[in-house]
Amino acid sequence: MSETMRVKQFLSLGCGLLLSGITLAADFKLYTENFPPLNMTSNGSAYARNDRVSGFATDIVRELFSKTDLSVSYILKDWDSAYGDAQSTSETGVYSTFRTPEREDKFKWVGPLYNEDWVILARADTDVKVDTLKGLHNYKVGSHESDVVTDFLVEQGISIKPAKNDAVNVIRLKTGDIQLWAASSLTAPYIAANFKVPVKTVHTFNSSGLWLAMNKETDSEVIEQLNRTLQEMHKSGTVQKMIDSYNI
Repeated sequence: MSETMRVKQFLSLGCGLLLSGITLAADFKLYTENFPPLNMTSNGSAYARNDRVSGFATDIVRELFSKTDLSVSYILKDWDSAYGDAQSTSETGVYSTFRTPEREDKFKWVGPLYNEDWVILARADTDVKVDTLKGLHNYKVGSHESDVVTDFLVEQGISIKPAKNDAVNVIRLKTGDIQLWAASSLTAPYIAANFKVPVKTVHTFNSSGLWLAMNKETDSEVIEQLNRTLQEMHKSGTVQKMIDSYNI
């Protein structure tokens, strides 16, 4: 082998190692939205970074990445922007999101991070009874306008009074503007308790897992490593302890 060929081979190997190092040392950015108690900030602001992002979903993801020694930063902002950035930018992800057929091929998936029920709630001091979704036709039902729960009910022909966020739904439930509230079993009781509005579940109509959606360019080995570690966290009870710590 000539001296020139040896130099070229050495340079090629060096560049390959350098690129490999860049990949392994990638700084992931994970996006989320303000949606207590899943993801939130201490002051309720719509934008935050890193240590100022909290909530049990963030705790789960933070512990997950800590166990896998992957470098990561957290950015909380509006959902549409978070979802769009994770879909279009490499080394990013968004949580917590439903894994739907429409989204399946747009991301690589880690999860489920946790599971929740889809529920209908009423004020605790009412005698409302709902046995089926058809029973909702007799009531004014509120829900979050940008939520899969809302989309599902609308597809079932249920008339919904949408709100910008579930804090609005709590107030509307308290004042009687709505009689029922369609929401998540994990978020709704927490939000209602913060507003000191006692609620009760009158019907459960679905159950679903929520996931971390990673950009499609993410190394498949990283996805496999995250999923293995997450399953270990579920088996050890770590995930449930994090959720329970928020008194849900």
